[in-house]
Amino acid sequence: MSIIKVMLRGASPILKSRQGFTLVESLISILLIALMAVTSEGLIAYFAKYTKQDLTSDCLLQAASSGIEAKRANPAVSSIQLICAGQTVHVSMTGNPPSMTPLMGSGTSACADVVSTSTLGSRTMEMRDKICNFPEG
Repeated sequence: MSIIKVMLRGASPILKSRQGFTLVESLISILLIALMAVTSEGLIAYFAKYTKQDLTSDCLLQAASSGIEAKRANPAVSSIQLICAGQTVHVSMTGNPPSMTPLMGSGTSACADVVSTSTLGSRTMEMRDKICNFPEG
């Protein structure tokens, strides 16, 4: 029991201490919070930049794909404009797929290369595909 009393006597000044934070401790904690805020802001700006670039790349890819599909649906179309993420994407298509199915054995290909180029600002993306007109049945 005497050991417990000695331990309690030694702990009582610590438990009864009513001192608050000192000015130095407060300044250090403010400095640490400010450093964390500055590094967090840098990370947010970094990720925002690359998220915008990824969004632009996705818009260009989708627009180029839409250009291929537009050419497949109507071989006469040569350009379209799309709105993606609030921005206008210009798409131009080259290549003329056959409008009629070639006769079997004629040696004429039923497929043609089509190139769709999408442009947004200074960035471009090109997509190539073959559009075919095969006989049905």
